[in-house]
Amino acid sequence: MNRILKTFVLAGFALVAANCKKNDDGAIQVRDRQEVYDDDKSKIETFLKTKALSFDENGNLSFEDISEGNSGSIWNQQEYPLQSVELKNDAYTSQTVTGRIKDDVTYKVYYVIINEGGGEHAKTIDDVYTKYTGFLLDGVTKFDQNDYGFWSSYPQTRYASNVELISGYRQILQQIKTASDIYENPDGTYGFNNAGRLIVFIPSGLGYFNTATGAVGGYTPIIFDISLIMKKEVDHDNDGILSKYEDINGNGNFWDDDTDGDGKPDFLDLDDDADGKTTREEITYETVDESGNVIKKLYEFDQIPNCPGGTVKKHLDKACY
Repeated sequence: MNRILKTFVLAGFALVAANCKKNDDGAIQVRDRQEVYDDDKSKIETFLKTKALSFDENGNLSFEDISEGNSGSIWNQQEYPLQSVELKNDAYTSQTVTGRIKDDVTYKVYYVIINEGGGEHAKTIDDVYTKYTGFLLDGVTKFDQNDYGFWSSYPQTRYASNVELISGYRQILQQIKTASDIYENPDGTYGFNNAGRLIVFIPSGLGYFNTATGAVGGYTPIIFDISLIMKKEVDHDNDGILSKYEDINGNGNFWDDDTDGDGKPDFLDLDDDADGKTTREEITYETVDESGNVIKKLYEFDQIPNCPGGTVKKHLDKACY
């Protein structure tokens, strides 16, 4: 499973020669991303117009051939209306503010929601617990499957150490919610109710692009049937502040907030204002417990004080050193 889902962010590595052209000097040339996407989009739309969704008594998905224009096609049916969202490739080749993969394509990603879910939406940087089945675009071949569920992290750090996911899989999860509740079975296993579930059709630029992995060839669009079961908020740099609070400009992009300008986004930076004192130190305070002992605690995020006379929280203000 990890081999299939782990993000491949360096397009120049693990190339498949059969899927690449060569320059006159013999160097391997990777195909243009926009060109590949245009080709993928055409293939995906043809699939959507000539296939129907089918579920067995256990809810397992399969695809059936259907004539183009038929009202039962994925493209036309209304039980699970076809939706789309425009996404940019958010994979990073390094954990820096300038490390985003060089990909300027805007991808239209088609999906259908089978169940919205009864829990909460997850942010792209939350750890998430999902299960899935992956199909090739023939609608028959299952290239990978996980029926039990697994945790994933983004980005992967020492404190968020689960496997990373491809960009298209990770980003589409924002369209559904987690399960409404988790319960323990008599045999010690766990089950869940009302998890979010969707089927997404991912262009190769948001998947493995030119890298062949398992049954998935280079430049191959893929399908995932995904259930989102749980999420967990993470402190990626262990600085005492949950990463969800380190989107300082509030634009939903956690990578472009770099208070001290050192090239590390705040949610991956131990010293957000570069004053020589770690963020964890700056948000630590002393208090006395019920036994009269002096103990150290971390401020809750909304209780972190501003620098005296300042307008921002002390861990973001170098003047508070």
